[in-house]
Amino acid sequence: MILVCIVYFYYAVKRSASQLTHSSQDNFSRVRRVEIAQEEAMGRLTPSEARQLLNDLDQEVDSQSNQSRRFFSADVSLARWTMFSVVALSVLGSVSLYQQLGYATEVAFTEDLRKQQLTPEKITRFLQYRSERYERIEDWYFLATDYMNANKYSEAVSAFEKALEKPSQNAQDHTALLVEYAQAIFYANDNQSSPKMLAVVEAILQQDPTQAIALDLKGVAAFSQQNYLGAVLAWQEAIRYSPRSVERLALLSDIAKARQRGRIDYQQVAPIITHQLAVKIEWDEGDRKWQPDDVLLVYAVIKGQKMPVAIQRIFPDDLNQPILLTNLDALMPTVTLAETETVDLMVKLSSIHDKDLTKGRIIGIKESLLINTKEIFAINVAL
Repeated sequence: MILVCIVYFYYAVKRSASQLTHSSQDNFSRVRRVEIAQEEAMGRLTPSEARQLLNDLDQEVDSQSNQSRRFFSADVSLARWTMFSVVALSVLGSVSLYQQLGYATEVAFTEDLRKQQLTPEKITRFLQYRSERYERIEDWYFLATDYMNANKYSEAVSAFEKALEKPSQNAQDHTALLVEYAQAIFYANDNQSSPKMLAVVEAILQQDPTQAIALDLKGVAAFSQQNYLGAVLAWQEAIRYSPRSVERLALLSDIAKARQRGRIDYQQVAPIITHQLAVKIEWDEGDRKWQPDDVLLVYAVIKGQKMPVAIQRIFPDDLNQPILLTNLDALMPTVTLAETETVDLMVKLSSIHDKDLTKGRIIGIKESLLINTKEIFAINVAL
């Protein structure tokens, strides 16, 4: 646009100057011809002299016309090329600056987002651009997470390392970043333990000894080294601090395998989960569409009492897996599933924003369930 405007201005000036020159030359030629004719009529000039003067006038007019045409092409060639050079550099500099500032990339990304034309490849390229340009910890983290979702674990490890090079103001965020970094190392090594992963896990546990994922990976490292006792101890601690039933069920399976390999009985290492109750929630999917803030409270109570002896908060995404209530899930440390043989099971629909565990609408009840049975109790809920 700048170049077009300058070129238009250039030719407009040239055209105006040419028109003004031609107009002044025409006026001069007309007046001079009248004067020569008058001089010849009065006898001051002979016909031959008059013709000579007219010839001279024509030559002068032609000479001035040629000079005016060369004004923008010959007489000021240096200025002309200088002006065009300045214009070209200005345009190229403006475009380069626009690209370097990132406006073109961000505008294109925003436009694709508005038109819902984003693809995983476009998102990855944009995150790469943002990370390399701004060098911020959050940008490298988002890129690493994108690589993890795409199963590009080696690239994710590199991105996490870039993020960890940046100082973090929040110790909790730094620990969470280390946890995801350790997982990326594990996946990048074909789900095998490595000294690099173990070093990261030890650093995490120094900052937070109750970090469940780090304890799980510590157990994996011990199991790979045939340290089955260490694996059992690490996984039992992971169960203690892991609130999700899916993770607990997987850890219980791993513990059983480690006990079998290492011939570790319950007298040598007492089980951390002594009493448990497995439940499967069933519902009609046409009855309700889950909301982002929905949470289900699944708890066991002793008949005739109100205080739960075990309770779990379950998000809709986890309802496809069995829910495990254990003696670790008690609200009151003195009353657990270990103090009863049967319980009533209740399910409440609540909001994630409610801190009071007594709030919510009861949507399912099942009575007199036996503890420590291998059966998975199904409970239908009315939404």
